[in-house]
Amino acid sequence: MTRSTLYLLVPVLLIIAAIVTSGCVGSAVAPAAGDIKKFSSADEIRDYIKNNTAIAAEGEGDGDGESWGITDGVRTMVPTAVPQIAMAESAAKGAAVPAAIGGSTDHSATNVQVLGVDEPDFVKNDGRYIYIISGTTLAIVDAYPAASASIVSKITIEDTPKDLFIDGDRLVLFSVGTEDTDTTSAGDSAVSASQGKEMPYYHPSTTPVTHAVFYDISSPAHPKVLKDYTIDGDYIDARLIDSSLYLVTREQIYPYNPDRIVAPQVHEGTKTILAPDVYYFDNPEREYAFTTISSYDTGSAGEKEARTYLVGSGNILYVSEDAMYITYQKYHNIVYPVWAVPAIVPVVQISITQAAGAASGTGSAADGGAEVSSLIQGEDFNQMSETEKQAVIADMKNKEQEVNRKQEIDQTTTVIHKIAISGGTITYIARGEVPGTLKDQFAMDEHDGNLRVATTSSVWTSRGQYEYNNVFVLDGKMATIGSLTHIAEQEQIYATRFIGDRLYMVTYKRVDPFFVIDLSTPTSPKILGKLKIPGYSDYLHPYDATHIIGIGKETGTNDWGGVSTKGLKLALFDVSDVEHPTQIDKVEIGDSGTDSAALTDHKAFLFDREKNLLVIPARVVKNEAAVTGKYGAIQPNIWYGAYVFGVTPETGFTLRGMVQHGTDNSSYYWYGSSQDEVKRSLYIGDTLYTISSAKILANPLDQINRTVLTIPLPGGGDVLYPPGMVE
Repeated sequence: MTRSTLYLLVPVLLIIAAIVTSGCVGSAVAPAAGDIKKFSSADEIRDYIKNNTAIAAEGEGDGDGESWGITDGVRTMVPTAVPQIAMAESAAKGAAVPAAIGGSTDHSATNVQVLGVDEPDFVKNDGRYIYIISGTTLAIVDAYPAASASIVSKITIEDTPKDLFIDGDRLVLFSVGTEDTDTTSAGDSAVSASQGKEMPYYHPSTTPVTHAVFYDISSPAHPKVLKDYTIDGDYIDARLIDSSLYLVTREQIYPYNPDRIVAPQVHEGTKTILAPDVYYFDNPEREYAFTTISSYDTGSAGEKEARTYLVGSGNILYVSEDAMYITYQKYHNIVYPVWAVPAIVPVVQISITQAAGAASGTGSAADGGAEVSSLIQGEDFNQMSETEKQAVIADMKNKEQEVNRKQEIDQTTTVIHKIAISGGTITYIARGEVPGTLKDQFAMDEHDGNLRVATTSSVWTSRGQYEYNNVFVLDGKMATIGSLTHIAEQEQIYATRFIGDRLYMVTYKRVDPFFVIDLSTPTSPKILGKLKIPGYSDYLHPYDATHIIGIGKETGTNDWGGVSTKGLKLALFDVSDVEHPTQIDKVEIGDSGTDSAALTDHKAFLFDREKNLLVIPARVVKNEAAVTGKYGAIQPNIWYGAYVFGVTPETGFTLRGMVQHGTDNSSYYWYGSSQDEVKRSLYIGDTLYTISSAKILANPLDQINRTVLTIPLPGGGDVLYPPGMVE
């Protein structure tokens, strides 16, 4: 093959790749064929993974009503019934957590997405006690009244603690550890491509496990372990509805040797107490994971049920009062880069259209007949005349342009599994799929039996990347019944909030379009109005029915004509006129580099309209009056703490005070690297508590700037870098 021929083949192959990519998935994706099925044996699950990873193949269980059990320490099969697929009854909203004895009934709770569906966090309170994970320590603080606050108990956690729940006199702590596994097994080998020798497969030497430990905290100074469950897989998330706790764990599957794959189980000590059925679909994935949902009763600390699903890997979870939606991204196409073309030239097949036939004298491009195609090897292409080659290339270019004009295709879609939950029962409902990707859990919302979803699509063509945003409505069976696509082209979704029949959405590239989208007719979503302003919001929170609070970053034009990110931005939007939303007030905090935990974690956002209270944790960077670092570098002044505002539509934002946790004593470059960065805030009665990795500060709500008590925290917190390590 000559160099000139190779240069001709490169664009042809890239064009072919673009055409193939453009023909795979439409702008609306219907649920893939195949109902949920249940594996009937360990061998069946291993064979399925072996034969269906990353290829278009089908796997099918025999559905003989068996599930995972244990015999002599080895996972085997035991009979069980297959649950019927049915919609669960709607769960009642959870009641407010009563105050502990001697505490205040007036106290904040975790900022959650759905009322009545509690979300786990590393800190909780019950109106008197603060329960907090600090480093590897679970600490209980007798916090109210603040004048006598102190730590009353500390428990060292052997594994890595993640989150906790409290429910009356029960506390549930989630942590992640590992269990040792054998790294080799009989017949476990592969052939080395370089030496032709059999080499042992690589296997992880440990596997992740999640611990769910139930404590009796009726005596907070002496918490007592009631149950310690071990669930195979990594901790993903959890929810608490009334006294029913739902835990989601995931175990990644490494298909190097399917014979070593075993399904997850739930253990208490050395005893296996739940061996979930394992379900799957006729939808091959590039990679698989066991996603396990297990449920427990917080009152009795007892296990209820567990189900495992063999699906793709994903972490974004949305939970309503009666359903759980588990999502993951699915990648459909591979486009070969230029550097990979020489390796595939010998085997590539080129489709020649009628235009190419006309160029070679074998047909007419203008006779209106059916397209004539033939498949040839790369060497056959080399034997064409230069005129024939150019005709092939020109036709491929035209075909690619035509396809891209008529059909814009996603290379990534989001798969959504709907699972009914009620009183601890877990019942699979249906599977849906939509183009694009989700930003976070707030990109989904269930309303009147439908799921509304907002996504960003990225389409790669030979001309570059094309982005746009979408809103889809799926019915109770996860079929798409409404769509609104190509919103804010060449921008991405930064924040979404569904409230009733409306969606408030922020996209961004150079300015911040704030959209108001009508969903009152599920089959016909439509844009009601939008507002374009500098900056963007990362999180949206309802103030009332006609006002929305946004927190994000301010932006400005730099000296080179581009857009630069500035400080934190708080915005208050008036959406009473849906066709003409307005920003009625804004506050900018700090300069470029300023950050807040609330930008990426809604649980760091504290708002109470009745108290006229808004608390924003902040690492504030001031670019004036720079100081010299340890190694002579110049870095800005930094302030760590929390800003406390009042906010009303009439007055906008009013600064009530600031709580300082520290200044200029840690790294500037990484948020999360200082012990003094505030991660959470809460109130009990008339006292505000702000929490960093190092300490809890107590400040009266009517005198925010006055700290009445400092409670040092044990364990060193979650600091990523020691103070002064990075200058």
